[in-house]
Amino acid sequence: MQRRSIVLIGILVVTLLVGAACAQPAVPAAQPTAVPQAPAAQPTAVQAAAQPTAASQAAPAAAGKFTKKDPVKIGYSVYDMQQPYWQNYAKGIEDASKKAGYGFALSDQKSSQQTQVSGSMDLINQGISALVVSPVQPPALPAIIDAAHQAKIPVIIGDVGVAGDYDAFVLSDNEGGGKQAAQYMYNALKDKPGTKEVLVIELHPGSAVGQLRAKGFTDEMKTHADFKVVASLNGNDTVQGGYQATQDTLSAHPQLAGIYATNDPEAEGAVQALKAANKNGVKDVFVVGFNGDAPALELIKAGDMAATIRQDPYGQGQKAVEIATALMNNQPFQFSDPATKSAFFAVTVIDAKNVDQFMSK
Repeated sequence: MQRRSIVLIGILVVTLLVGAACAQPAVPAAQPTAVPQAPAAQPTAVQAAAQPTAASQAAPAAAGKFTKKDPVKIGYSVYDMQQPYWQNYAKGIEDASKKAGYGFALSDQKSSQQTQVSGSMDLINQGISALVVSPVQPPALPAIIDAAHQAKIPVIIGDVGVAGDYDAFVLSDNEGGGKQAAQYMYNALKDKPGTKEVLVIELHPGSAVGQLRAKGFTDEMKTHADFKVVASLNGNDTVQGGYQATQDTLSAHPQLAGIYATNDPEAEGAVQALKAANKNGVKDVFVVGFNGDAPALELIKAGDMAATIRQDPYGQGQKAVEIATALMNNQPFQFSDPATKSAFFAVTVIDAKNVDQFMSK
């Protein structure tokens, strides 16, 4: 009965707050942006901090704030299981949960804010000991977090963006990754004569990580006078969206030199559109994606795509369970950035030179 009351209260709060909250921007964790100019460069400060160290300050958990249930179960509300990135994220959480002897429950948001809320509430109602959420809409998080905290359940945000009184945030260096993509493209195309026209394919409007990835790229490109971003279009996170954005831009800018897609499905769509125009995604138009998804690695291996900025969703999922274990036991955890309760993960350029070492992972 108590759990049912919590759910009803949570849903009522959601009804009142979500509409107004979604007008507010997601609050991504502050991220340093110094990054290497090529895959072989030395790690940056953020990348060195990707794994918590003894030098990091511990963020203490309040005594008795959370209650570990018996049996222990980790709940994961995932962004969209149709995307390889989130499949790997969920796999990391599931494998780490099983290794620890925990149960595992999954709710697929299917890119729906409504399902993000209702699915998370359902997981809370199942008596989980910790909740991991990769939100479609971070502004809808506060009501979910409040409901979880009423049930003494810690909430770990897995990537995307944060809002509310979350307990931990696990993420990649997204802005730094965008800058790294720009530096990589610059090094590859700098000797090409004339102004290099570039297309940026964005994630869906309001995506906190998409904004950071685009910002890192465009800010870096502004420092190179012979490069010009001629279009920045919404690819809606999908292959079809990337295809359409590329097709439209090629019509207006047939001399396009480079494409930066803020996720790999969009990059795959860009490659398909280039093929339809009898162009190659390395030799004719230099295509760089973001994620390190298996289909993108296959395109790089085949010489159809130049590079991708690799994240580690599986490792992030495992780290989320490690943090959840500490929190549910009311123990401190060593965060990379205690002020934002964030654990950063490094990003890496994958291209034809090193793709083989990542294809088996």
